[in-house]
This record gives sequence, structure tokens and C-alpha cells, in this order.
Amino acid sequence: MVIVGSGLTGLTAALRLARGGRSVAVVDAGEIASGASSINGGMVSPDIKAGIKLIFAHHGPELGREMWQATVRSVDIVSDLADTEGIDMRIMRGGMAALGIGPDSQASFEQSVSWYREHVGVEWEVLGPGRIEEVIGAGPFTTAIYEPEGFGIQPARFVFGIAERAAAAGALLVPNCEAISYQHEPSGFRVVTSSGTVRAGEVVLATNGYTTAHPSSELARRIVPVGSYIVVTEPIEELATGLFPGGAMTYTKKRLLNYMRRTPDGRVLIGGRRNLHTGLDLEESAAALRVQLVGYFPQLADVPLTHVWGGKLAVPFDLVPHMGQVDGAWYALGYAGHGVGLSTLMGHELGGMLLGEDPPSVFTKIPHPTRFYYRGKPWFLTPASVLYRTLDRLNR
Repeated sequence: MVIVGSGLTGLTAALRLARGGRSVAVVDAGEIASGASSINGGMVSPDIKAGIKLIFAHHGPELGREMWQATVRSVDIVSDLADTEGIDMRIMRGGMAALGIGPDSQASFEQSVSWYREHVGVEWEVLGPGRIEEVIGAGPFTTAIYEPEGFGIQPARFVFGIAERAAAAGALLVPNCEAISYQHEPSGFRVVTSSGTVRAGEVVLATNGYTTAHPSSELARRIVPVGSYIVVTEPIEELATGLFPGGAMTYTKKRLLNYMRRTPDGRVLIGGRRNLHTGLDLEESAAALRVQLVGYFPQLADVPLTHVWGGKLAVPFDLVPHMGQVDGAWYALGYAGHGVGLSTLMGHELGGMLLGEDPPSVFTKIPHPTRFYYRGKPWFLTPASVLYRTLDRLNR
């Protein structure tokens, strides 16, 4: 079996398949685990980008509850795998908090939490002006949705730990080996790579935000790669603890959102984007993120930034993760910023399906849309970025 992509999706699938007795090779155009799985903000919480309410509305409550429970399992599987595999991923159990400003945000938060409580039984709370400092110790924020089950990790420790266990189980991990094309033949697949040709019984495409026309132009039409960028300050333990007193992972409720947290070594991390494009200049991205950081927390104006980096996430047109087949190969992708948990779960479930141990994942049950005008090159990201910035400024 050939798995294309060595992020959490590909590696968790490889781990399960190798332990199930399958011969597995994981190929990656870059280094192993060098993509978004190792360089994200390390935040884990349930739900999908679209919000599970959309699944209830468009596909009914039965499928909605099934998908919700899958997202709950996606939170559990990260900590369960780390425990059972002995991976020290520097977990911080401080919950997740969506941040807002003003009475309109609080009213919207209360309406949202009321729906989630009624339909999926969450124990979330809306924290108003009297309690906001439980999750954020400074800044302009006046209200938050607090999700106690959320937590943070050091993502590189987690994904490299999974890679080591997959290799120990017998999976072959092949870096700098681009999958160029594959062809479904009667006896399986013929996979052409930059290092040669290999035959395999199954092919799994686990490329998420790094999906291109190679090896599947059809899959590239089903997701839009979007850039996300992160900076961290130097260690400032006392200041960082004051800003994030309970260790909560936080994010702003905007289209071009920011996500912020205290790291295990006492830094402040902020991520986001000034527009939706991938491959933006890192120095310019760092400067833009510094402006946003100091806008929230003026007390950090003189604190140096020490690192900046960026990666790619995959956004489906319906903002729902998908698992399915394209030209005979299996794929799982489209996490849209919820990738730590969902990619781990969906890789594990896909491995179980191929072993015949698991029923079809709920993420196979919704058709995966594309758009007639999209051929895998997202020409519309610039106007979309302008629109989103405008709507965010208008609080729409």
C-alpha cells in the first residue's frame, strides 16, 4: 500500500495498517512530517469549520449527531494515542475559548451555546464581562464561549512521535519522493514517483493543504489551499501566564481570525493571516501579526518575536472534512483549521476501513463538492481576502 503524504492523516493510517499486518510505504514530496501537522498552533477541540449546526440543517439530525460524536472522538484520540504510545506532546488542558467584543457578540455566543447544549449536549459556557478574565487576562475582549474539553499540544512532538511508531511497526517512510501519478490496474495500482515506479494494492492520498494536481488533478479541484502564519515571542512566563491565566487556547470569531495561546515554555503564540494566500513573505507576515498582537495586548509592544513560520491548510467549499475515493484511490482531507484532531481520527478510521475492522466513516457520507470554475488554482483568494477583511471590520 502507498500512502501519499506524511502528516497526521497519512501517519496514523500507516500506523494502524502496519500494525494490522499490511505492507505500507509513506511517500512525501518533502521531509517526513514537515507540513502543517508539525507547524500548526497545537489546538485541539471538537466541531468542524462549518459548525455542526450546518450538518443538522442540510443533512438532518441523525447524521449531524453522528458527525458531532466523531469530532468528540477526534479530541479523545489525540490524548489517547499520546498516552498509549508514550508520546510527550506537552499537553496543556486549559480548554478552548472563542473571544468576542461587545453585547452583540455576547448575544450571538449565548444563542450558539444554547443550540449546542440542546442538540449535542455540550457543557459550554458563555463568559461575560464579569468572567472573561478566567480565559484572557487583558485585551479588548468582553465575552467568550468556553469549551472545557479543548486543550493544546506541541504538535511537532506528537506527529514525529506517530512517525517513529509507524516506522517501528514496519511502515517505510520515504522523504523527498513526489507522487507524480497513479493508474488503477486490474492487479492494483501503478504509482509513478520522482524516485521510480511502484505497484501497490491500495493508494491513499493524505495531502490536505499540500494537495496539487500531482498525483490527482480531480482531488485538487475539491479543496482550496489557504495559508496560515504563526509568530511566537521570547519566553515571558509571568506576562504569558497573566494573559492566559488558565492556559486556554483562544481564537477570535472572525473570518480572518487570529488564534492565540500560551506555550508550554512560557511564550505567547499568535497565528492567522493578512490574506488567504499561501507562500506569503514571512517577514511581512511577522510584521502584520506583531501589529495584531500588540493591538490586542499593548503590554507586549517591546517583547521580541523569536520565530515566524507558515503552513497550508485545506478548505473544502462546504467547510466540511471529507473521506472518499477518487480514481480508485482513497483520500481524507479538508480540516480547515481543525486538523490536529480530525486528521488523527480520519487517518485512524481510514486505516480501520481498509483493514475491514471499521464501518464506513461518517465523513464518507456527504458528497464532496467542487465548483465548475475551479481547476485547482485558487485565483479568487485576493478578492475573497478583501471581502472578508471588509466584513470583519463591519462585524458582519
